[in-house]
Amino acid sequence: MSETLQEGAGKSEILALVFTDIVDSTNLWKELGDRQCVELIRRHIAGGRLLVRMHHGYEIKLIGDAFMVAFHNAIDALNFALDSFVSTGDTKIKIRAGIHAGPVRIIENDLFGMMVNYTKRVESAIHEAGITLSDEAKNHIDTEKDLRHTKLAFVNFSQPLKGFTKKQMLWRAFTNPVEAIFFPVNKPFRVSSKIQLPDSDKFSP
Repeated sequence: MSETLQEGAGKSEILALVFTDIVDSTNLWKELGDRQCVELIRRHIAGGRLLVRMHHGYEIKLIGDAFMVAFHNAIDALNFALDSFVSTGDTKIKIRAGIHAGPVRIIENDLFGMMVNYTKRVESAIHEAGITLSDEAKNHIDTEKDLRHTKLAFVNFSQPLKGFTKKQMLWRAFTNPVEAIFFPVNKPFRVSSKIQLPDSDKFSP
């Protein structure tokens, strides 16, 4: 993308941000070795950049094998995360993604502010593969009512995030409602008593 981040953002100081990360990447490098793993990462990055453009995002930076991407809205951010989750470049690569929306400061084509730190904490809230949203990002999703997202299931849960004293309300997105019903099992955080299924009904476990 030739335009700067500020040009792409326009006058808006409210953006949606996505952090991605490869799950268990250390063991992947141990298993495959440098030569093969580097090739996998190259495919992962190339595919991710295609998805960034497809969903009208702006790649802020790569942090190792992890993407930091900004979007005008949470709809595009979640669609990017959904497609990134299933199109990682190789079946051996599994990712997790975190999404948050809020005010940012743009300095020399980079983003700064508490929103950036918070999004990273959302991404790392759960260690296994999957997509986690902040409560603010989920509110944006609910307001926009994108057709694709009405087919998803969401589970809300609360847990502490590093650097924040109180438990934070987060949401896990699922394309398979059965996975939502059984999430989480034996995990060290509290799940709310309600699950938002694709038909917008509420299921109480």
